[in-house]
Amino acid sequence: MNREAFSTIKSLVVKVGTSTLSYKNGRLNFHRMEKLAHELSKIRNRGIKVTLVSSGAIGVGAGRLFLTKRPEELAKKQALAAIGQAQLIKIYQKFFDDYNQSVAQVLLTKDVMTHTNRHHNAQNTLFKLLDMGIIPIINE
Repeated sequence: MNREAFSTIKSLVVKVGTSTLSYKNGRLNFHRMEKLAHELSKIRNRGIKVTLVSSGAIGVGAGRLFLTKRPEELAKKQALAAIGQAQLIKIYQKFFDDYNQSVAQVLLTKDVMTHTNRHHNAQNTLFKLLDMGIIPIINE
């Protein structure tokens, strides 16, 4: 996307997944994450509201434990997601801090999206973060 296209954009949502964030062995690709933080910070500094949607927590958790196969059991997937999400947000925070850009972790569930009051509260939170110049990092 060229600079002229950015002149009309007010907000941008970027989605990244496991294949973007990690190597094939499941370990995090720090270089790619740092570059992402740098580019999104530059966009935010142009006055564009940026939201990062980051999946990949299960894959990162599996990589952290050196697992070679993705589990099928829900409880194990959730455990790996908890491990991976903690790792992801820690790394994101470090890289965005390098560019003086504040971020916030926002975890959304299907329940939040399907209940009107909860959905409204989550939406208000996201809008407020964006208005404050914060980059929300959203995951389920």
